[in-house]
Amino acid sequence: MVTAILDERAPVDRPPAKPLHSLRTDIQALRAIAVTSVVVFHLWPDLLPGGFVGVDVFFVISGYLITAHLFREVEKTGRLRLGRFWAARARRLLPAALLTLVLTAVGVMLLLPRSLWDQFLYEVMASASYVQNWLLASNAVDYLAADNLPSPAQHFWSLSVEEQFYVALPLLMCLALVAAKVGRVGRLQLIWIVLIAVTIASFAYSVYLTASSPDVAYFSTFTRMWEFGLGGLASFAVPAIANLPRRRVAAHTLLTIAGAVAIIASFFVIDSGTPFPGSVAALPVLGTVAVVRWGGSTFATTVGALQPAAVLGRISYALYLWHWPLIILLPFVTVRPLSNTDKYLIFALAVTISWVSTRLVEEPIRFSFAQRVRPRTMLIAVAVAMVPVLAVPALGRAAVDQDQAGHAAELARVLEENPRCLGAASMDPDRECVNPALDGVVVPHPADAINDRTDRQGCWSGNEETVLSACTVGPVSGYDLRIAAVGDSHTKQLIPAFEVMAEKYNWRIDVAGHAGCNWTAAEPSRKTKSLTANCKAWQENLAAYLDRPGAFDAVITSKATSVAVDSPAGVPYEQTAVQGLVDAWTTQTPSDVPVIALVDNPQTALTNVQCVEQFGKTDPDRCASSRAWALSKFDGHPEAVERVDKASLVDMTRFYCDETTCPSVIGGVMVYKNNTHLTRTYVRTLAPYLGREIAAALRKQGVR
Repeated sequence: MVTAILDERAPVDRPPAKPLHSLRTDIQALRAIAVTSVVVFHLWPDLLPGGFVGVDVFFVISGYLITAHLFREVEKTGRLRLGRFWAARARRLLPAALLTLVLTAVGVMLLLPRSLWDQFLYEVMASASYVQNWLLASNAVDYLAADNLPSPAQHFWSLSVEEQFYVALPLLMCLALVAAKVGRVGRLQLIWIVLIAVTIASFAYSVYLTASSPDVAYFSTFTRMWEFGLGGLASFAVPAIANLPRRRVAAHTLLTIAGAVAIIASFFVIDSGTPFPGSVAALPVLGTVAVVRWGGSTFATTVGALQPAAVLGRISYALYLWHWPLIILLPFVTVRPLSNTDKYLIFALAVTISWVSTRLVEEPIRFSFAQRVRPRTMLIAVAVAMVPVLAVPALGRAAVDQDQAGHAAELARVLEENPRCLGAASMDPDRECVNPALDGVVVPHPADAINDRTDRQGCWSGNEETVLSACTVGPVSGYDLRIAAVGDSHTKQLIPAFEVMAEKYNWRIDVAGHAGCNWTAAEPSRKTKSLTANCKAWQENLAAYLDRPGAFDAVITSKATSVAVDSPAGVPYEQTAVQGLVDAWTTQTPSDVPVIALVDNPQTALTNVQCVEQFGKTDPDRCASSRAWALSKFDGHPEAVERVDKASLVDMTRFYCDETTCPSVIGGVMVYKNNTHLTRTYVRTLAPYLGREIAAALRKQGVR
């Protein structure tokens, strides 16, 4: 992300009537620092933990230059030519961006497993439409999208914010001009007041949303507008360089040094664990404001004129565009994590491609061809150029959809044949089950694994919901036992097994689950305050639902080990987690209702699906996780069962893992649809064994 107009010398005391077009080399130095920090952070995050704030530096620069440009036009002509302005932005930004996106889409389709096409190509389309930031904000609170891998177009979120600023600011200024004319007030003063008001409101909202929903706040346009706004306000009264008194130059130098120190300090005092942007973003933002406000009369101009800074500043936009797709795509080519050598290669390759892109694409269109084109013609050309950028990923996603029919047919065929040792049957501890016919079989197809889930109406409460929703599996009357199955998505994923169990044992099983929220009396630990409050409200409703005499004969509960609770200071997390389970089981159900606690399934690698797609048929062992790592997260159920007499433990680990590893493909069936959730198909093969264990636990508790 980088500014969209030619650097222009800032005006004297107020925007001058005549624009000045000399290059601000101090701003070039800022661009070089900003893009380098972002690239280094993406390649070596431990080396520069706060390098991502380079994005905020770019936001301030854009606010400074664009506001000055528009303000001068208002002062000179009394109006804004929106078509001309937006055509200029398109000429500056879109050629390189659209080229990057279309080649990224092609790279995804040529190099990446199909299991990633749908998500990645959709993000390419969102980036081309400049709404990528809102897509990522939505995914941040979408439970089903929580495990999405970073896409090669993810970095376009900041460009989307910037493009939205280019639309919003001139429209806001036009409204101010209309209001000034109607109210007969000074138009420039009113614009200045409006900009101040928007900046203050955005900053306040940024602080609020960062505290309540940090993942959404990071991507929101409204939490970032104050950064552009402060840059814009800095452009209103910048002294000229010529003929400044020596003491003013000295003051400007000190302020520029302070700004540079603030920017560099933010690279180290801020990290990915810092709630951001919020008030913390003021450190790099105010530092950048100081440099763009006063740096033009200081040493910063000399630094920006040095060859390395000048080159990096010149290609900063292209470098931001190209480096991230290379980082994401290369590991799929080498089939291994990035090494240091790979990272140096990416850096050199990104700089080279960026230089070529700048010289052969951006600058020829920006400075020659497109300047001779009318704004309307330019905008039409942009619309035409968008067609292949949207069409290529759309065709790729259509190919994925077409493949799904064949994959579904293959899955249906295997399930209908029900070959010996399919899925969990091959792990049956009571008999050795080997079927050579399953060698090379992987169902469901990895590209469809994410969709191999349980979709049953009424069983589930989403992140934003507090009302308890429960569905019934099995007979609604005439049943032998009525059992409640409660928890988070790791309970919901077992519904296919509950269906088999209900039919075999004549049980009615009422399933109630909540996204990222399980049955415990401990304080939940969610990403945002609102999610925490929703979870607590649902848990209170769950307690009332369970604590009804005669309602249930037993309660089955499970939870993801990744779903955490909030442990008080000085209290070990494990102690808090276990106590929360014990308190819930003993106080929120009648004393005669036993609790059957299920040990959570193992975790696997985030890239497990892609590994199985590449190697599942030829070398499935390559995708297995070590047993020690797969089971390393604290569960709490075994410890809680030890303290509650009416509780029993069901541990199905032997159906997921052998003595040393936890395979990704078992008996020809893909075990995981992402890094923590099981496929519906594997759960179906697990059903007879899970039912047997739960029935035995109930008998042990005296329930027949």
